[in-house]
Amino acid sequence: MITINSVIQRPNPDIVKRLGDISPSDYGHRLNFQLINARKIKPVFPLENTFAGPAVTVRIPPNDGSLVYKALDIVKPGDVIVIDMNEEERFACWGEITTRVAMEKGAIAAIINGPVTDTNIIRDLKFNVFSYAISPLTTKMYSLDGDVNVPISISGCIIKPGDIVIGSNDGLLVVPNEDISTFLEIGEAEKKADERRRVELQELGVEQYLRRFDPLWDKMLENKKN
Repeated sequence: MITINSVIQRPNPDIVKRLGDISPSDYGHRLNFQLINARKIKPVFPLENTFAGPAVTVRIPPNDGSLVYKALDIVKPGDVIVIDMNEEERFACWGEITTRVAMEKGAIAAIINGPVTDTNIIRDLKFNVFSYAISPLTTKMYSLDGDVNVPISISGCIIKPGDIVIGSNDGLLVVPNEDISTFLEIGEAEKKADERRRVELQELGVEQYLRRFDPLWDKMLENKKN
């Protein structure tokens, strides 16, 4: 059964922009979940800047990319297209034409839990694309099955339509729509903490900065003796 939801709840753009000013690696100091590292889902080319936008989700069979174009029809400026192919390695559902369409529609990124193709052209177009694999073999237009704007899972992380996807060269963070204020508070606090650590390292110098960890190491050694 095919499900297509054309309307999703998109957060306030100002909030999305504030989230986009914080790298997923800042969140990594506090969070254990909602982060997708770049071991499985990699950027096609190195990203210079962090991006953030609401997710338009797609779930497709391994060899049928029909609903990718339906998702592109639904996309609004600032959206991130997230396609679940269940770690498919053979059939690429994303390439030059889908990238050009997404850019014309105003999308800012595509996350593919499967292969992409035309990587040199995507790199030249400078459109943010993450993928599980790269392949010259592409999906076909069979209209077999799939869903648009339903909850999906990538690398164990649930992504719902309208959730905020934040991406950088280090990986991805998925912010649940209902928890935006909490994540924003965590992210801004950790960004400030990183800035403080940077200033302290510069002011104290390496040796004096490392001395701050002596009590921790002493405690670890003491616990080992016991």
